Amino acid sequence: MSNIARAEEKRLISDIMKGNRMAMQELYNLTVRNMTAVCSRYVVDQDDVKDVLQESYLKAFSRIDTFIPRDDGALVAWLRRIVVNESLQLLRRKKLLNQLVSIDKVEDELEDVADETELTNYVSTIDIAELMAMVQELPAGYRTIFNLFAIEKLPHSKIASMLGISEGTSASQYHRARKQLSQKILDHQNKKL
Repeated sequence: MSNIARAEEKRLISDIMKGNRMAMQELYNLTVRNMTAVCSRYVVDQDDVKDVLQESYLKAFSRIDTFIPRDDGALVAWLRRIVVNESLQLLRRKKLLNQLVSIDKVEDELEDVADETELTNYVSTIDIAELMAMVQELPAGYRTIFNLFAIEKLPHSKIASMLGISEGTSASQYHRARKQLSQKILDHQNKKL
């Protein structure tokens, strides 16, 4: 479930603001699969994923009055931001982002590990679960920046601000993550041959 119709969204928000537990359960049921996938891109341990989701939904329910609907799907997008932020909080608490060493001037380390077109074509043949597993194998810092940049589509300036690092460090870590992921994809491809 990626979007909730505006009328449904308004009803859910109104009911949740009144403390209606059935509406809370309904929102949870409509979004939990999607939010679990979002959280799992950042957090590998399944017990931690459950904790992050619990905190995220509690925060959403307690702060639903701060939500400002803009268009269809806005509630899901708002909840997604909460899940991402809670995931980052957990990574900080567990000190899993410590490997993000401040590097302001780094040459692009992204070597051509393969023809980019060939790699892109092969990625489209990989099962999404296998690809997710490869992303989850990345070190926490690389995985986090890869997800924020490549999937959440945040600019390096925003990522740097969120994580307390420089833009150069964010860009460098993204390129390193991409390089490692490319190598994992090539290894996968070679195993299939």
